[in-house]
Amino acid sequence: MTFWVLRLLIANVMVFFLTEAVDGLWVLLALRPRLVLQQPWTPFTYMFVHAGLWHLFFNMLMLYFFGPRVEERLGSQRFIMLYLLSGLGGATLSFITPTVAIVGASGATFGVFLAYARFWPRDRIFIWGILPVEARVLVLLTTLYSLWGGTGSMGGSIAHWAHLGGYAAAFLYLYWL
Repeated sequence: MTFWVLRLLIANVMVFFLTEAVDGLWVLLALRPRLVLQQPWTPFTYMFVHAGLWHLFFNMLMLYFFGPRVEERLGSQRFIMLYLLSGLGGATLSFITPTVAIVGASGATFGVFLAYARFWPRDRIFIWGILPVEARVLVLLTTLYSLWGGTGSMGGSIAHWAHLGGYAAAFLYLYWL
């Protein structure tokens, strides 16, 4: 396990249990774009808050699988910048839906996955453990899915714009590097 991936896993799990234990903490840490001037910390804190155990599990699974290899490739300082900038990119695009509360590390982990796909585009990811999809194709499919979901076509409570913001920020950061 690499330096930042381990610490990010621990921080996300700790914040999850803390928000479960302390009434109202979730509300103080979630990003609500229309209230960002009253709660300016939330573009950072939202990426450590999760809307349930499965939400936490899948975000941390993505970080666990792809993060160490990306951190080893970029180095620890560049990796944590990638993670945080991707999360902030997710926060930025979430302003498209200013009244919706946004939580989760999805923007940040999508940014990590984009970096993974950039460095190892032909690596096969096994969806549900059986369906092999190249990393570059999976980025394309999840981008299309998030674009479609972001239009409101599907309903639900998925922060599609945060996913796209994570991809966009990671793309720009990696291009800058």
